[in-house]
Amino acid sequence: MSSVNMAMVVAQKEITEIVKNRGLLFGSVWFGCSFGMIFSSQALSLDNSVFSVALLAGVLVGYMFSGRVFLREKRERIIETLLCTPLSLKSIWFGKVAGVTIPAYLVSLLTVALITIVSNITLHSLLFPSAAILIHALVVVPVFITSVISLMGFCQFWFGMRENRIIGYLVMLGVLPVIFPYNMSLAVSWVEVVVLLVVSVLLLAITTYLSRYLSKEKIVTTIS
Repeated sequence: MSSVNMAMVVAQKEITEIVKNRGLLFGSVWFGCSFGMIFSSQALSLDNSVFSVALLAGVLVGYMFSGRVFLREKRERIIETLLCTPLSLKSIWFGKVAGVTIPAYLVSLLTVALITIVSNITLHSLLFPSAAILIHALVVVPVFITSVISLMGFCQFWFGMRENRIIGYLVMLGVLPVIFPYNMSLAVSWVEVVVLLVVSVLLLAITTYLSRYLSKEKIVTTIS
């Protein structure tokens, strides 16, 4: 079995467990929809609302899911069993990242759709996001979510349980300025979209490189 196939097996396992956890799933969907309703009620353009809420909903929901996929498995020692399987650590790593990113991104898209629908109903006109925002939602947002989940997953695997109590908050504090980097009253342009894409790719590349230093022994020794 190739590394890609092994990673997909892990991703399918994580997605299945997230879907089976109805409370977590419905809570995340409600969470994303709440953001959609809040932003739709603000005096912001559709582009500005979609730009920020697509990132915010995806990252926050991804944070909720990653706590279950990475941290809970360490706390309950489930990861030890997974590490004893023929699956490589690289496959486990990428599978878990994909298993969190995919459902988080779907919630993000649902939130974007809700914002668009509510804005059209409220303003009684036919509105669609601009080309830059569509590219942002379809290309930049999943890359950004993946980069943040990768960083959080790496930290949760690398550091001990005590450090992980605050590591998620630190990551989120670093992410929020990226999500809201400009005056919300100004129109979003291609510049913001391209800059965010570059930042996302760089963060993903750095985290992927750092993951090379992860080992099964390192993960096991940070459980207790």
